Amino acid sequence: MSSSPIDNIKNNVTDRHTGDRSQLDVIFSPQERILVEAPAGYGKTNTMVSKIAYMLATGQIPYPKRLLALTFSVNASYKIKKDVSQQIPKLLQDMGSNIDIGDKVFVSNYHGFCRRVLKKYGYKFHSSLFEIDKLWAFDDSDAQTVMGSVEGLIYNDAILLSDFNAAIKNINGRFLNDNFSKYNEIVVKNVLPKSAIPFNAILTLTIELFTDYPKILDFYRSYFAAILVDEYQDTNILGYKLVTLLIAEKTKVILLGDSLQRIYGFIGAVPDLLSISEKKLGLTKFQLNKNHRFASNPQMLQLDFNIRRNAENPSNPAIGKDALIDLQIVTDQITESSHILEKSCTLVEDNPGSKVAILVRQRGPNTNTITEIFDKNNIPYFYGLFTDEDIDYVKFHSECLSDFMHLIQGNDRITKTVSSLHINKIKKTYNANTSPLYNSLIILLEIFWKKVFTDFSFLSNEEKILLIRDTFEYNTLKQYIEFIDANIIISTVHAAKGLEWDFVLLCDMEQNRFPSYYSLCNKCVCRTSCKLIINQQIEREFLEELSVFYVAVTRARKQVSFSASKSQLDSHENERPCNLSCFLKLPGITVQ
Repeated sequence: MSSSPIDNIKNNVTDRHTGDRSQLDVIFSPQERILVEAPAGYGKTNTMVSKIAYMLATGQIPYPKRLLALTFSVNASYKIKKDVSQQIPKLLQDMGSNIDIGDKVFVSNYHGFCRRVLKKYGYKFHSSLFEIDKLWAFDDSDAQTVMGSVEGLIYNDAILLSDFNAAIKNINGRFLNDNFSKYNEIVVKNVLPKSAIPFNAILTLTIELFTDYPKILDFYRSYFAAILVDEYQDTNILGYKLVTLLIAEKTKVILLGDSLQRIYGFIGAVPDLLSISEKKLGLTKFQLNKNHRFASNPQMLQLDFNIRRNAENPSNPAIGKDALIDLQIVTDQITESSHILEKSCTLVEDNPGSKVAILVRQRGPNTNTITEIFDKNNIPYFYGLFTDEDIDYVKFHSECLSDFMHLIQGNDRITKTVSSLHINKIKKTYNANTSPLYNSLIILLEIFWKKVFTDFSFLSNEEKILLIRDTFEYNTLKQYIEFIDANIIISTVHAAKGLEWDFVLLCDMEQNRFPSYYSLCNKCVCRTSCKLIINQQIEREFLEELSVFYVAVTRARKQVSFSASKSQLDSHENERPCNLSCFLKLPGITVQ
């Protein structure tokens, strides 16, 4: 007896997941509301794509309804869009008819979705929202910058905008509730008429629109039969409010994330959001339990496992077997930098074609000694020592956005000529600047434009414009570090999130460096010994820093190595003795 198309698709999916029962349980689950805990390297993306394909194949998204796939970052949303558009047709080829994926699945980041809503219904606030893509979007975190962005805005209004921004980052729900209407009122009356809009207002206006006009909300609730959110742990309080508004009684819900990869707490990612949502939304929890990245690497597999056990129960983790780690302890920072130079060069030489990432928690005099010794020995590397909030990093993106918007006025076709004109204009702007940061950003800009015509060639012209604009507006050029033609990368951990390399060297594993002084060490009572004792006063800070540590470790495909100094340079470049990082003394970690 011949198999049905559904049986064939189920077999295709099963073969694709090579017997990973935890992945298949998610994909074939009949539960309509699920939460998927998906650690790094456990096959989350493949599981997500197959889940969407199976839902489409089994009629769980009936015509003319759609599935809404959301994520925190611009780059992640376009990666999902690429995976969905290229992989799902292959999985569904036995259906006997072509399914227009673009007609069934809408993929976006939170802001992109809200822009689309406001473009259609934002006229209820202000006519300028009809052309929201032409408005100057700006960060309202600093009152002085806000006043510079919006001509004629009074100081008190600028202060409220910046205080509202701070409340989002600090997850101050009471302040947000008390000032929500006032914030939107200032934006509508005094900002939109100046052809500008704060980033936060793109979400707050959409939330108010859904709240004040329930028929509009009902339309979107009915239109999107299912809502999938990836990287859910990075969601801030506005994103959470938006998602929960969109979920109706019959909405299918799939949330995917990893609480241990929440490293954006400093910009408002809600703590414990996965467990909060599990209870409030009535989700059935699934846990991906097979680490495919480290499947053939017992020590990395054990390290991954033990770090996660420390996160689950910081005061008494359930450790069965220690992970052996490679740690080099030296006398001072210069000696450590020499070790890092030698180690990275040896790895590149012994493993042709491999890439090595040198990751640090933060920049400073200690990191400078690393780049200086590489420069002194003429060893090429890519400079990735920037963060989302660096002034120069943000300014570069702003310049790219301004030049791009000017360039396409009256000519909306995205061509390679437009690409060349834009790159040359930015190069000319920064021609006199020899900073390694700007040199790196120029390289990333060139790579990004190349990807527009290769990896993202499947996008329509309008979607390409949105991709380019979003990349510059949300400062995401750093996500293209993985494509650079360099064997050695020196980067911050935050710039490396979402990326992978063959080998990772984690350096400066010392007190006040990793974990950071401001994030944890200054609150710890064990500063003289750095033998960490977890109590209620520091548990949240510990978990946030442990998340950064976990993200750093899991950037390695093959192996991670650690180094530390017995002395380090303070902010005045004075050498001071220091202790080994408490993270290298965690239960379940043994130095070899």
